[in-house]
Formats: sequence, structure tokens, C-alpha cells
Amino acid sequence: MSIVHWSRETPVPPARLVAAALAMTGLVVYGVATDHLAQASFAALGSLAIGNFVPPPTIRERFSWLAGAQSAVGVVVTAGAVAGVWLGGRGWWGGVGVVLLAAVAAVVGGFSRGTAEAAARFLTFLVMATGLGGADVWQVARWFAVGVLWAIVLSVAAAPFLAPEVAGGPTYRQLWRRWRGNLRTFDGWQYAVRLVPPLAVAMTIGAFWHQQRSYWIALAVVIVVRRRGGSLLRATQRCLGTCAGVLLGGALVLWVPPSWLIVAVAGVLAGLRPLLKERNYAAYATIMTPLVVLLMDLGRTPEFSTIGYRLVDTVIGCLLAIIPTLMLRRRHVA
Repeated sequence: MSIVHWSRETPVPPARLVAAALAMTGLVVYGVATDHLAQASFAALGSLAIGNFVPPPTIRERFSWLAGAQSAVGVVVTAGAVAGVWLGGRGWWGGVGVVLLAAVAAVVGGFSRGTAEAAARFLTFLVMATGLGGADVWQVARWFAVGVLWAIVLSVAAAPFLAPEVAGGPTYRQLWRRWRGNLRTFDGWQYAVRLVPPLAVAMTIGAFWHQQRSYWIALAVVIVVRRRGGSLLRATQRCLGTCAGVLLGGALVLWVPPSWLIVAVAGVLAGLRPLLKERNYAAYATIMTPLVVLLMDLGRTPEFSTIGYRLVDTVIGCLLAIIPTLMLRRRHVA
């Protein structure tokens, strides 16, 4: 079974955009209709964990894919969200736990492209869920899993409308040998080196700076520091996109739009995600960030000062994320 990743030159099929939009709108509509906005927000966040993989076209292969790659990613990301909620209310020990889990995920993710994708999502939702610290862990786990399952079902339903190009890949034995060999060089550790120190500093600042949205410092670090594309230009683009997204999302939640408009905006933003991620990561961050802001604040009315703190936190996180890239750049120049 092969997992297909779309290149920047490959057009994104409309079926993927529609499936991504429906995965979000269906859950938000449920929350609005039943007045269970908190539960719907957990499920909607879970739906964001799925969507980068293209399933095989046949019925038999589709079920194998459902039981394999997608389910595995869903379990990993749900575990990350649960760990984040639990660690988010644990003070210093929680911060240490997040950093240690991030270090392990950064190293393990180098095994293959599939594990790299799963590790990136694990890290994002681990840190994001620390902002839900104090929530009922098992309630978050249940609803998050519902969102994951809903997104998987829609992805499978969209499979007949896709025409993936299945390419052969290396065996697990070959992957193991390559990964073990990479760990003997700096390249095998460079992502962890770029990620863990700024994340540790971000968690420390968040512990000292007692305000509700301080987890955005660490979240900005995870968003900006990527396994691939570690250049200063791309990091700067991701910083600008993330900050722009925070402003857009903040303006949206301060406005408190009517329910139907929340559904429409969430659907449009979610539907654009697969397209923009393949084209421009700065634009993707500009779309993804307000979607996260909207879901994290769903059912709440934040004050203007909260939006300001979130922007300041994001800027701090972006600056922390760029420092290792600058240092490694000087190292290579020297």
C-alpha cells in the first residue's frame, strides 16, 4: 500500500476541497444546531488532522487504507491532543512533558515521509491542545476521535472522484537502514535541534507569563519550524502568514458573526487548506491560523486584550523559531 503526496505541480482535485469543507461544516453545523459548541470545536479540530493523503481508488484498497494509514494517523494525532490537554494543566511538569514528547516525535518522524507527516500533526495538536488544559480529557478524546473518523469517512467517500498515481516506495527494512544511518549524522538530528530549544524557551516563557493564550508562543514555534524548508526566507514567510492569520482570526471572533456566517467561513477556510498547502505555505498559514483561532474560541467571546496577547505571543514564538535557523545558517557559511 502506497501513500501518495501531491507535488506543487499536481492540481488538487475539487473532490478533496469539497471533502475538507464538508468535514468542517458538518461538525460546526452540529454544534450550532444542538448548542454543543465546545464539543463541536473539539471534533472540528480532530477533523483537521486528516486530509493530506490520497486514498487508493478501488473498494478493497480503500478499506485497507482506512484501516491502515488514515486510522494510524488519527490515533497518533488523537493521542497527541489527549496528551496536550492533560499536560496543559500540569504547570512546569507539563511543559517538560511537551518538550520531551516533541523531541521524540522530531526524531522518530525522520523514519519516512508518512511518519514525518504524522509526527508534524502530532506536534501541532499536542501544543495546540495545551490551550485546552483544564478541560475534561476524556471528553476531548471522544469528540476529537469523532472528528477524525468523520474526516476519514468523507475522504474515503471522495476516493472515487480522485485519480491518484500510486508510486512504489522503499521497504521498511530499507527505511530502517536509512533512518539509522541518518541518526549517525547531523542531518538526522537537525530538525530536533531547530525545534526543541525554541520550544523549550517558549514553554518556559509561557510558564512565567501567566495569561490564558501563552500556548500560542509554543504553537507559533511548531508552525514555523518545519522538517523541510528550513531556509530563513521560508521561515520568515511562515511567520508573516501566521501573524496575519492571528489578526484575521482575532477580528473574526471579536466581531461575533451570526451562526450561519461562522459555518460558511469555517467551511471556506477548511476547503482552501488542501489547495494552499500545496502552493504556498505562507498563504496556508494565513488561512489555517484563523481557522484554529475560530475553533479554539468557538462559543466564547474573547476580549480585545486577549487578541492583543495572542498576537504578541505569536510574534515572540516566531522570533524564537527563526533563531536556530539563523545560527545553523552561520554555521554552514563558516
